Amino acid sequence: MNLESGIPILEPPSKGGRDLAPRLSYGGRIAWYANADDPRWQLARRIATSRALGRSRLLSDFLLYIVDRHICNREDDITEQQIGVMVFRRARGYDSNEDNIVRSYARNLRKRIDEYFETEGKDETVLLEIPRGGYAPVFSPRQVHANTLDGSLVAADPTLTAAGNGGDSSLQATRSLENEERTASVLSPQLAAAPLTPGNRPVENQSTPHRHRATLMLCIGLAMGLSFSFIRPLRLLRQITASPAEAASHRLWNQLFSQDRDTFIVPSDDGLIIMQGLTERPVPLASYIVGSYLTDLKRDDVPGAPLIIKLGARRFTNVVDLDLAARLAQLQEAVPERMMIRYARDLRMDDLRTGNAILIGSDESNPWIQLFHSQLHLCFRFDSEPDKPSGFVNLYPHTGEASIYSTKGQEEQTYGIIAYLPNLTNSGHVLIVAGLNTAGTQAAAAFLLDPSSMMPTLQRARTAHGGFQPFELLVGAGNVATNASTPHIVIERIGLPQGR
Repeated sequence: MNLESGIPILEPPSKGGRDLAPRLSYGGRIAWYANADDPRWQLARRIATSRALGRSRLLSDFLLYIVDRHICNREDDITEQQIGVMVFRRARGYDSNEDNIVRSYARNLRKRIDEYFETEGKDETVLLEIPRGGYAPVFSPRQVHANTLDGSLVAADPTLTAAGNGGDSSLQATRSLENEERTASVLSPQLAAAPLTPGNRPVENQSTPHRHRATLMLCIGLAMGLSFSFIRPLRLLRQITASPAEAASHRLWNQLFSQDRDTFIVPSDDGLIIMQGLTERPVPLASYIVGSYLTDLKRDDVPGAPLIIKLGARRFTNVVDLDLAARLAQLQEAVPERMMIRYARDLRMDDLRTGNAILIGSDESNPWIQLFHSQLHLCFRFDSEPDKPSGFVNLYPHTGEASIYSTKGQEEQTYGIIAYLPNLTNSGHVLIVAGLNTAGTQAAAAFLLDPSSMMPTLQRARTAHGGFQPFELLVGAGNVATNASTPHIVIERIGLPQGR
């Protein structure tokens, strides 16, 4: 493993090992597994390997890094800059104002931790939280309540109700002490050697007006029940009364949004468009992922390189992409806690392996689309030479179809594509909405969001089990002052290219 000078990096475990946690290496010395017996570390490991984190290696690394630093009393290392370097492999000294990947993932991680404690971790006796405004983890005892026979709420401590229930009070006390010892060992492992006894255990203050609290909880429960009893039939009614076109679109969006998988909505990187326009250099995906396309300009002594690099590093996108992202978020099938709007520069390969994704833009503005070229019938080609038009190349033309669809010589016409494909591991789905220009993307988006326009293709692509085969549409539209007129299908393909 090559190490940058003195910079600790995350390194994955061997493929044969059962331990899913990464290791932290400082100058070649492994330092992470020293925490293996710490209950706080064990709690973090359970969260990191849970379904709540959606098999995201970056979220797991993020969590394990900050917990490791907390346990080692190295909270000075839990900063946005350090997390960016250690977890997300950013260069030391990178500009976190320009690159907000840590803040973006932190928001997601907080939501996932909450989800863990509501589902798989509902029996955990200690909570782990990452308070807003920082990244240091906080461990605290979980406040669990239970109902007594008279309906009032008290702390779920068997010793407080053993006498009233006629149970074995010594057994109940022993169980209560075991729970407290387990909680104390997580919050402060140093206290684990001094177990609690009935003489020094804390006692709940029983003067709290439990009946009032129970009444309040009952009112809240009734209000929530009434709201759900209204909302759920309303959604069911919409599905029952939906037209065939709306029902087909509903099935499509249910494939792209789900409760058990993230959906990444990725608008275009228009800073990249500006830079490529100034340099007449297309940026391959490999260079885009590591950021070398910026440093190459300086190395090659390109005229005006500092200004071009500054423009290329800006986080620009366009209104058409943002409008589509906003409309997707408003779909009734969208799952807000699983939907992530990710700037193209912040997307990671793991996201396209484990999640669903909606990629907006062209190869020129969203290089991630290049990963799916082998599954496409129509690929975007950018050519800086004036006699070679840029456009969508028809790789497998049928009779009467053109070999390339371009705006060259017909500026009043534009094109976009809609492609529904499997993700990189065939475990999820990817939807590409791309255009030759913003008007082309707008045309593709308008066609996609119109159930009646999409219905014929969705009916032909539907499988016996209710899903869809991969499909691809080339959409044409008039281009009036960079706005698309009524879109229409030019080419339709059902299934992947032959030989795939």
